[in-house]
Amino acid sequence: MDKLIFSPVSIGGKTLRNRIVMPAMATNYAENGRPSPRMIDYYKRRAQGGAGLLVTEATMIHPAGGKLGRFHLNAANRESLSDFRRLAESVHGHGARIAMQLSRLGRQIHSSFSGAQPVAPSPLPCPVCRDIPHELTREEIRAIVLEFARSASFARDAGFDMVELHACHGYLIGEFFASRTNRREDEYGGSLEGKTRFCREIIQAIKDLPGPEMPVIARINGHDYIQDGAGPEEMAEIAALIAGAGADALSVSAGVYGSYRATVAPMFEPPGCFADLAAGIRKAVKIPVIAAGRINDPVLAESILREGKADLVAMGRALIADPDLPRKAEHGKTADIVKCTGCNQGCIDRINESMMSDMTRGISCFVNPAAGREAETALRNAETRRRILVIGGGPAGLSAALAAARRGHRVELWEKDIRPGGQLRLAGQVPGRSEFLIYLDHLERKVRNAGAEVMCGSEADESSVRDGYDAVIVAAGAVPLAPPFPVEVPFATAWEVLRGKRLDGGRITVIGGGAVGLETALYLSGLGKKVTVLEAAGQFGRDMGGIMSSYLRRLLAGRGVSLRRNTKVIRITGGKIEICNEAGGHSVLEDFDHAVIALGSVRNDIGIEKWKARPREIHVIGDALNPRKALDAIREGFEIGRII
Repeated sequence: MDKLIFSPVSIGGKTLRNRIVMPAMATNYAENGRPSPRMIDYYKRRAQGGAGLLVTEATMIHPAGGKLGRFHLNAANRESLSDFRRLAESVHGHGARIAMQLSRLGRQIHSSFSGAQPVAPSPLPCPVCRDIPHELTREEIRAIVLEFARSASFARDAGFDMVELHACHGYLIGEFFASRTNRREDEYGGSLEGKTRFCREIIQAIKDLPGPEMPVIARINGHDYIQDGAGPEEMAEIAALIAGAGADALSVSAGVYGSYRATVAPMFEPPGCFADLAAGIRKAVKIPVIAAGRINDPVLAESILREGKADLVAMGRALIADPDLPRKAEHGKTADIVKCTGCNQGCIDRINESMMSDMTRGISCFVNPAAGREAETALRNAETRRRILVIGGGPAGLSAALAAARRGHRVELWEKDIRPGGQLRLAGQVPGRSEFLIYLDHLERKVRNAGAEVMCGSEADESSVRDGYDAVIVAAGAVPLAPPFPVEVPFATAWEVLRGKRLDGGRITVIGGGAVGLETALYLSGLGKKVTVLEAAGQFGRDMGGIMSSYLRRLLAGRGVSLRRNTKVIRITGGKIEICNEAGGHSVLEDFDHAVIALGSVRNDIGIEKWKARPREIHVIGDALNPRKALDAIREGFEIGRII
């Protein structure tokens, strides 16, 4: 059977070679509104990998200040036309089409980030950003319509094939659609005709541009997933009005700031989680519809198309994870595809952290440490084949072994446990986190196929590591942090619990509300335990991204897990836990059968300092250097493997 996903499709008269779309996703790779060489390499690599259509990240249509002006693309400056033209040409050079997503952010931006008061249909603050926006006048709305048209003209002059209107996720165009954000009583509010007028006027203004017609995709929500937001039935009517105004395709996403479910769906959401929303929109229109929502597998993508839910599929994070996904799938090499896990660590978490801090970093990828650094990270054959020992088979060790072996080195990897994976294998035991295990199995298979020898049950120390290795990479990971308070009764660590240690009794108190503590609580609640989590700080999941933390806390609440913040443990003795609250008040907990310690970790000290006295090249990476996220460990492993 021929695969529908690899059949051509047309949008506004422009033919795409297949139905795989890389949707708009922020990168922080722009430089003062221009596509940087790094950004061009990033998009070019996805075109080279076989995607049919690439959509740029949100491109501003007006002069912008602050961080917004520095790290977001901007189509308002004609002086940057040549940079955008290089981007389009690089994508066309590998057979793909490219669209420029045009955007005004509306109320979902903080003035400290943009350098200006946000604007919106009505003066209602975003509950996340909280700035009260300026209510747009009719004249200002019409001026913005012209800005969109001018930017579409800019895109055409730069050689782009089409434009996409950012009319979803609670930004300006989408804010006109919902009563939650649009309380206007003029012609831009009230009925759906009024609420879609702004969007329809933009489409018409672009269609009225002199010269060749520019195809227009409108990216809309299928569901806002928030109180007083637009739901599926309303969005189907809105979609029909937008299509009637001349849109050439609709790309269907979901969610706004603060919504549940989240726009950038984490691994707790099933793959293809928004495909049914696209199906509802497709029934209302006669133009191509693009489905989105954790579509990380070409088999799933094909089924979405064959079931008639959509005409194309957006595989955003999937193409960050593996830019060669289309080529591999087309040639039957699906087992070689590195699937996105939905962890969000390197992509949306970084974007959100950048918005909330003074530090702005480009996106990376948990499973693809070369993402965004395509020009500088190509693996080259080693000039001299060396014998390399990797100590530790967690994410850092596996990543280092793979990169080094692919370069031609003779690599041995020693892992003390019966399976590689380290803490990531423990995280994979948590309900909703099993995709970590899929990734680990893939990574281990790749390491072995690259020629590295993986030796499980092998623990390294100074005496066991004989001479003869040219270099040693220490990726021995971390160990649980000992409690800083007296514990006069037996207890379990979170790691022991996730390894399968049985806890007697049905009432468990987990001490520590970071990622490991919350995940362990979810694991225990799945075993039918009544769980309480005590966290000394005022916030749970501080070491997690906001989306993942929000989902995890919601899941815990649904299972009846009690979360107690600002609760510091003083002592555990007998059947009692002495605690202190933020006001300094002391009390005692007695309703528990077992205590589980989840207070973080420290590097695993296997006596490296003694080894350095011997004439041997030693590199310490990952948690063995300093406990952090798996994203950092995998990247450090890749880095040492590609240069050693």
